[in-house]
Amino acid sequence: MRPISSVMTSSISITVITVIMSIMSIMSMMSINFATPAIAETHLITQEGFSFVPSSLTVAPGDTIIWQRTNGSHTVTSGTACTPGAYDGFTINSGLNSVTPTVEVELPSDLAEGTLGYFCNIASHCESLGMQASLTIVAPEPCVGDINDDGLVNGADLGLMLGAWGTCGKGPCVADLNSDGIVNGADLGLLLGGWGSCP
Repeated sequence: MRPISSVMTSSISITVITVIMSIMSIMSMMSINFATPAIAETHLITQEGFSFVPSSLTVAPGDTIIWQRTNGSHTVTSGTACTPGAYDGFTINSGLNSVTPTVEVELPSDLAEGTLGYFCNIASHCESLGMQASLTIVAPEPCVGDINDDGLVNGADLGLMLGAWGTCGKGPCVADLNSDGIVNGADLGLLLGGWGSCP
């Protein structure tokens, strides 16, 4: 004869799986679109006279920035107060002229949050004419429930959670979304609440 606690645990596990299957069935009947992962954005900055337009822009690590020349000879040089320098180990120093009328840079995916200043390093374009601007680096919000880090909260993550169901052992317990040491219904609720494409 099986102990009562074993029967209850089996019953609870079957109930959880039944609830999950029901939710997934309802979601598929509702024709919910499971979107593709969030994709890095591309931003355009135009050189107009002795200005970069827009002069400040909020971007995310991994985004691509394109500077477009309209006239004259300029540079896109990282730094602050008209002094070249690196931001979080990352530098930009490219000509923006008739030979290279566009500068395209992909920001590193691990770039720290903060302000990346840049300017034109030709003659007195920065010092006298104020040709400088900035990028505000803001990391995207964490994607609760994206256990496999693919940019989606979906069936793959649900499968990983179900595989880790119960008390966490030693080592990382990535399916324990609320960090209480147990992968359970509370974590399942968080996963289902984040279902779909990550922000």
